[in-house]
Amino acid sequence: MKKTFITFIISLLFIHAFAQNAKVIDSPSGAVISNAGGTDIPYSASILDIRSSNKGVLLPRMSTGSRDAIGSPQAGLLLFNSTTNQFNYHDGAAWQQAFFGNQWSVNGAKYYYNGGNVGIGVSDPLHKLHVNGNLHSTGFITTDGFVGIGGSPIYKLNVFDGSLAITNTADSKTWTINYNSANNYLNLNENGIARMYFQNGGYVGIGLNPVYPLDVNGTIHSANNLRADGNAYIDGTAAIGGTATVNDGKGVAYNLSSSNNLKIYPFTTSTFVTTNLAGHGSLTTTIALPAGFTSAPRVFVGDIDYTFGTAGELNRVILVLQGCTTTSCNAKIINTDSSPVTYDIRYNCLAIGY
Repeated sequence: MKKTFITFIISLLFIHAFAQNAKVIDSPSGAVISNAGGTDIPYSASILDIRSSNKGVLLPRMSTGSRDAIGSPQAGLLLFNSTTNQFNYHDGAAWQQAFFGNQWSVNGAKYYYNGGNVGIGVSDPLHKLHVNGNLHSTGFITTDGFVGIGGSPIYKLNVFDGSLAITNTADSKTWTINYNSANNYLNLNENGIARMYFQNGGYVGIGLNPVYPLDVNGTIHSANNLRADGNAYIDGTAAIGGTATVNDGKGVAYNLSSSNNLKIYPFTTSTFVTTNLAGHGSLTTTIALPAGFTSAPRVFVGDIDYTFGTAGELNRVILVLQGCTTTSCNAKIINTDSSPVTYDIRYNCLAIGY
């Protein structure tokens, strides 16, 4: 007993003497602590030098529950978690999983990986970076290649079987582009309301699914030229606020003598008062023409618009025009009957010119 105690004391003294720079040697008879010369001298930079060609170091092994029961764990404490089969270390605030290997490399403040695929939330990553979950970046996301959503891209941005949306929070507007495979058209939608349709084959609809190359549900306005090389069909009313050029500038009524558009103005004369106009008598006056003619138009007398009176045969009274200018015509009221007439008369007329 006394010999054993002395041996224990010597061992403690030996360990104390070399605790600052000790070396553990693996030998057939077991591990020894030595500072002998030659290769048995521990490296000067190490407080503990462990060497073996056929054995490893076995750290404490425990479950997650036992690990969490350790009181006041210090930063750097290392163990093997038998619940997760992972090495764990304490960072001074919480337990962390330790990763070993040489896949990740350091270049200054940069980290890079030259191995296989990396998975986040997926155990069998199929791509260089495979994430099962949401990605968030507070900076730029750039790529020199293509981006595919729902499939492998063949264009710079390729969306497969889905919609592309642009949202403006100030106006509370979301415009979407999506394809309708049931009706074979592309839709441009404003807050879920279809605004434009693009049919397979090229038909375009504004406000409706088109059945013509251009189909519009509403009013069409052009600030410049609107041209149809073929036939134009208008189911409703066509209102033209400016000049309508038809037949290469020949006008609505074809003008053989000039390239100017023909102007067609229906108008009503002022009232002619024929008080006791003698048989075969006449009354000379003038009539005003509508404004807008640049040369003397052709003026045609139409039907009687208004009459008031009873004496004589009204249908015997005629209006004859001559000497027309751009603003007026000379007029003569002629009673072709042998009896006098007394009537107030207005005539409907038509002026054509340019």
